[in-house]
Amino acid sequence: MISRISILVILCSIPLILIIITPQTNIDCTGNALCLKGKITKIVDGDTIDVGETRVRLALTSTPELDTLNGIKSKQFVEEKCPVNSDVLVDEDDGQIEGSYGRVIGKVFCQGILLNEEILENGHGNIETIYCFESEFKDESWAKKFGC
Repeated sequence: MISRISILVILCSIPLILIIITPQTNIDCTGNALCLKGKITKIVDGDTIDVGETRVRLALTSTPELDTLNGIKSKQFVEEKCPVNSDVLVDEDDGQIEGSYGRVIGKVFCQGILLNEEILENGHGNIETIYCFESEFKDESWAKKFGC
């Protein structure tokens, strides 16, 4: 028979166990521009997603257009890494707050990864070096690694 103290100890341990097994992320936005948290509602192509009603272009990252096989592959890669309904954090690039064709330009974190870096690392896109001089993210290790 289980004593009341044993039950109390077990019940008190559950929150601690949940804290230990829950992935801890300290990802937060930098700078002063928009910091957007939400869910992916659409994957437009390999370097553009919708978060709620906001269209987001991945900073410093360019993938092939969808009318090419590599463009389709890059979109599929994003769909696998950060599927629709994934929770995301978008850190808008302070150096590009004017956006691009009405899109927010930023870093996208989802599923514990930095999507911009993951695309580059896996050969599904290239770094947009022409924006390195103005991007808030130009000095980050992932941007430097790929040519900023």
